[in-house]
Amino acid sequence: MKNLPPVAITIRSFDLLGPAQKKLQEHCTISFTNTTGKRLSEAGLVHAISDSEGVIAGTEMFSSEILSQCNSLRVISRVGVGTDSIDLKAAQSHGIRVLTTPNSPVQAVAEHTLALLLSAMKHIPQYNEQMRKNDPALIPGSLLFGKTVGIAGIGRVGSRVAEMLENLGCHICFFDPLLSRETPPSWTRLTSLEDLIKNVDILSIHSAPLPDGTPLITNEVLSLAKGIMLINTARGSLIDEESLISALLSGEVKSAALDVFPSEPYTGELLKFSQVIVTPHVASNTTESRSLMEMEAVNNIIQFFREVNA
Repeated sequence: MKNLPPVAITIRSFDLLGPAQKKLQEHCTISFTNTTGKRLSEAGLVHAISDSEGVIAGTEMFSSEILSQCNSLRVISRVGVGTDSIDLKAAQSHGIRVLTTPNSPVQAVAEHTLALLLSAMKHIPQYNEQMRKNDPALIPGSLLFGKTVGIAGIGRVGSRVAEMLENLGCHICFFDPLLSRETPPSWTRLTSLEDLIKNVDILSIHSAPLPDGTPLITNEVLSLAKGIMLINTARGSLIDEESLISALLSGEVKSAALDVFPSEPYTGELLKFSQVIVTPHVASNTTESRSLMEMEAVNNIIQFFREVNA
């Protein structure tokens, strides 16, 4: 009988009774399973993957130091889209492939973006708290209909958000220097992020992290805003936090709704602002999308071993 490649499940949340786990067991030997419910420490991660050829990963930090200690490792299959927790240069130098699941979380992240946007416009979190305190104060809300929404990054999620918002009566503008495909003629493409932020009521960020890790949304960019709402369900590194705080204090940013932060779990200064709505990086965390992402990650790793062992 042919030996099955050993694979470690290091992600802290994986359905151990689900179809993805069952399929993985049919094609690989599961060498480790993270049942702690917590992100593994550096030492714990090295121990988990030291003898594994593959990893089903979450947001654990795969640093150069960790990867250099795992001589058997050939592939990291992320349950998710981002790779900023993985030292890609180190992975490449060690001949380790990095795979992601870009298709499965699209609808969930788009819906979470819409939920954050509407919550901010209608002050739903504030009203929820006030009713529990028997506080009758009214906070003027806003209509979404008729607003101009800027999309920074019109990839899978950005396009889905744009479609949903256009169906709700919004005007769509976008900026994406990497885009080569056609977009609906009703969407307006702008040539710079500065032009985008000057012409919108709402800015929703859906860009990939910049290669050097620097922020996309800086003080220079935010200084052009005129009381916008800022939504980020992409990556925390895309917004300079101090610049956002300054823009909130000046009114250049009227409100913000954020699911991602430079450091997580987040405990920073933005939590002090009542006009900032926060969620703990859970945009893709629906039962349906998690199942799809797990299966996509498993399929990725099975396909990898199928190709390299052919």
